[in-house]
Amino acid sequence: MFFTKYNPMTGEEVEKKVAEADRASGGNTPADLIGKHFSLKLEGNFAPSQLEYTITDDKNLLVKENGGEYKAFYSSVTLGRMALITHIVPGTSRGWHLVIDTKTRLVTVFETWFGVTVPVGMDLFGKTPPTGYRDIPREVQREYYFGWADFGDGNKPEGLHTNTNRLEGRGYHWSFSNGEEILTFFPSLCSSTGVELGNEMGGITMTNSSDYVRVDDEYYIVTRGEPEMGGKFRVEIIDAFDNKAAGMLLGFTETDEFVYEMHYADLEITGDAAHLEGIFDFGDKARPMANPDKKGARYAYRPMDIDVPMSHEEAIAKADSAQHIFETDGPNIMASKNNLPFSDALVGKSFRIKLDREKYAPAPWTGDGSEIYEYEVISKDILKWRIPGGQWQEEKYICYEPAKNLFFFSHMMTGEPDYANLTNAIDFSNGLATTIKAQIGNWHSEWEIGSQVRFGVLEYGDIKPPFARRHHFTDDLIGRCYSWTYSASMSSIHIYSSPESYSWTIFAKDNSGGGTWSSPCYYIKLREDAYIFQWVEENCNGMQGLVVINPRILHDGGFFYGVGRNGLSLSITGAFGRDLGRFDIKKYFLR
Repeated sequence: MFFTKYNPMTGEEVEKKVAEADRASGGNTPADLIGKHFSLKLEGNFAPSQLEYTITDDKNLLVKENGGEYKAFYSSVTLGRMALITHIVPGTSRGWHLVIDTKTRLVTVFETWFGVTVPVGMDLFGKTPPTGYRDIPREVQREYYFGWADFGDGNKPEGLHTNTNRLEGRGYHWSFSNGEEILTFFPSLCSSTGVELGNEMGGITMTNSSDYVRVDDEYYIVTRGEPEMGGKFRVEIIDAFDNKAAGMLLGFTETDEFVYEMHYADLEITGDAAHLEGIFDFGDKARPMANPDKKGARYAYRPMDIDVPMSHEEAIAKADSAQHIFETDGPNIMASKNNLPFSDALVGKSFRIKLDREKYAPAPWTGDGSEIYEYEVISKDILKWRIPGGQWQEEKYICYEPAKNLFFFSHMMTGEPDYANLTNAIDFSNGLATTIKAQIGNWHSEWEIGSQVRFGVLEYGDIKPPFARRHHFTDDLIGRCYSWTYSASMSSIHIYSSPESYSWTIFAKDNSGGGTWSSPCYYIKLREDAYIFQWVEENCNGMQGLVVINPRILHDGGFFYGVGRNGLSLSITGAFGRDLGRFDIKKYFLR
């Protein structure tokens, strides 16, 4: 997810700004490589046939590449026996970034360039062809190669660096040499997520394209690219023995300034989530990426090219054209075969939900702001509601009992502005209630779903709700990691990575972590055995997911609501859970 509107820039702007830079700032010099000449023997379909280096001094090197020769400035960092040497090919925006094990002479080499063209308007499954294409000149692309450095003796070392799943599930806290802090999570073999701390975007989970390379048990190489955001690219060497890192950052800032710098970081392991491949699978046999026949291919989710943003008028027109309300075959990728059973416990009951005046979440509460909703439940799937003194409105609904005597139900509010939806959690054991009202449009989007929360009480029979105690927002789930299995073909990993956001990762066929994305969210504690989890897939499909998680039975159930190319939909969702572990990160948000 992202909220900064990046200027795509032009190819001419990118080339000019990169060509004007000479070398990356920061770093040090690998003294044992000065004066050395070596030839890189690289493997891969796109590997250069010739790439030779002479490190002439602490700033300059001579390169022979595929029959050509040029001089370039370079920068470097060292971490133990590992050295990262980086330079730009003069007069271009192309670069080479060499990670050399000075003991074994094995290397991983990254080739980078700026610019990508992506399709627009296709659907998630590739059944609808794109309606066009767009250029993103500012985005850094990469290809990487395994190989070794021949210093003139021709002696090839045994083995090569490999792709790996040995870091899958790991979480780190990074303290960078420039003062920045970030939490990273590696739930996937082709993605990572990060939460920046201590700045204006602190607490927002961002998703990166990533590569994971194993040198040995001591050293790993990790990359982080920023498709759909600023487009920057990072290469990091991790020393797993000493929890240290060193790396390189390349790309453009929010203000289109070119940044190219070296850095160091101290690491702290925050935890490890279980990963679920076969016990004999180490992730070293195949490169986890899309379209391996295309140079630079990598996983890059670009949801706003699939769900092209709409104006408010367009979104309402889509909703006017079709409403899919609790249809068993409605347009919902997360439609569940493992949902909680529907409950008929409310049938025949009349009750009132009385809400406190306070409203939560940055979206307008549409309608007249009534504090009370009255209900008469007619059948297992039909209810009537009204505000006191108003007309009764009949709606389709679905109700779950996700925890004992606690009921969670949702319905549309026919006639309310912007196709409003109402979801209630009512607890017959203590008389507490929570209402979430949602509609088309939120604080930064005309068509994505916005919501507000109100806490209150249930008025029914002789239930005596507490005077002051209420359901409330919570950080109980922060750092938890669950897998959720919706059906035989859909499952995902959730990491609740900050108080305001989380990430989800779709499993690949071998049960490794695959495609990942992130979104804002909030968490509400109903009871020890019931938590509301709400998220909106912002800058994505704009849908609201709203479920109750019961951590005792490891099952959730709830609803998806929003508008897309197929119209408006309100549908069910639910999944069997598995506890994959937790990360010790709450302390970073409580400082």
